[in-house]
Amino acid sequence: MGNSGFLDLPVRAVQTVRNAFAEPWILPEKPLIDRGFDRFLAAYNTPAYDFNLNVARLFVCAFLIWKLFSRDFGFFGTVPEEIFYFYPYHLYPMDKWILWTGLPVIQELLTFHWIHWFLPHPSVGVLRFIQGLTILSLASLAIFGKGPKSVIIVITYSLMIYLWGYLFLLGQEIDSIDLYFAIILALGISSYSDVPIWKMTKLYHEHRSAAGGRAFSNLILVFVFYYFASGVNKLTDLSILEWFQYDLVDAIEVHSIVAAHSTLDSLGFFRLFDGFTLFNYIGPPAVYISHLTVPIVFFRKNLIPKFFLFYFLFHLMTFGVGISFSGYIFVWTALFSWHEIIDWLRAKRRKPTAAR
Repeated sequence: MGNSGFLDLPVRAVQTVRNAFAEPWILPEKPLIDRGFDRFLAAYNTPAYDFNLNVARLFVCAFLIWKLFSRDFGFFGTVPEEIFYFYPYHLYPMDKWILWTGLPVIQELLTFHWIHWFLPHPSVGVLRFIQGLTILSLASLAIFGKGPKSVIIVITYSLMIYLWGYLFLLGQEIDSIDLYFAIILALGISSYSDVPIWKMTKLYHEHRSAAGGRAFSNLILVFVFYYFASGVNKLTDLSILEWFQYDLVDAIEVHSIVAAHSTLDSLGFFRLFDGFTLFNYIGPPAVYISHLTVPIVFFRKNLIPKFFLFYFLFHLMTFGVGISFSGYIFVWTALFSWHEIIDWLRAKRRKPTAAR
């Protein structure tokens, strides 16, 4: 018996070592990249309300319908076709990366203007008809949702990108509309409970879902990529010292003077910044830093209202220098937690009733 126990010692020793290495606290730690990817997947798959995505669809469609009612795309049927073929690669040095995004074939493929390789540009009347069709398609998307096999959202996006393609090919309005196009794309590729408007009340009472969480994460990534890319651009185009050299206060004063003697608009509120030169060292750097730190909202979604408030003030300030990005104030409504906002409003409404 004793001999048997003695002979078992090596076996027990090996087993003890093996068990020790099986303990989580002694296992080698995952590489930083693996841990980061795990954290990304955890955030990406965090459940969210499908209701919020349907509300986002309504807001985005409403804004785009307003944009379509505010201009006449038929104008582009009156200009020479040659005006649409001045591409970025004509304007920038050959060593710039923008050469690749400015190639004619890429721009025309992305805007569906490749059809004009075979067909002439439409007349004023046809363009106005396409504009009206796009408005109807957006209204259908808002009311009925993406449709069977996403047919409504595919048609809507195709019509929109074609119309705005005229502006994109002229190098205009890319900054003020591309977030909305990206949101439409994100909703189109996401799988979640997309319902017609009359079923949203029922959807409101449903719990969070993993599919809804992934779709909501796609919307957040749209904002993260847009603002973070802008921040990276500030690093590549400007030195850190130049962040503190932009005379924002002077630019506001100049715009106010020009606006006072022209048809431009300027809010009297901006007169408060006259002589407040310290703001030059606070405002622009704060914006650039916020662009670079915006990815944090993907991992901490409770920070979305704080970033919205900051960007609301930022885009409001750009009015002071004649840059109107009001659409980028409104677009943040796509990230609001409307389910929780309605819950809060309902609770506030019930309190006075309970008190009586």
